[in-house]
Amino acid sequence: MEASKKLVAMFLVCIVMISSSVHVSMADGESNAEKFKKAFNAVATEYTVCYNICQKVCSNAGFGYTHCEMKCDEDCTAKLLKERLQNMKN
Repeated sequence: MEASKKLVAMFLVCIVMISSSVHVSMADGESNAEKFKKAFNAVATEYTVCYNICQKVCSNAGFGYTHCEMKCDEDCTAKLLKERLQNMKN
């Protein structure tokens, strides 16, 4: 009987400790949704700038819209992914 009381007490202490640590970590700064939104906006801005420049250069070279759209999408995506991977390595 005494062992079961100790087990229940230990269980309650663990629950309180876990819930307090989760509460503190959630109160620490911005939420994951806010972090994701900031990261997405930064990448979307970089992609848009790259895409618009590429589209203008490609159109001026005399290629059609569909060709330029596919080329620029692939080129800019590859460029941004390469930069991100290089940053992760360093």
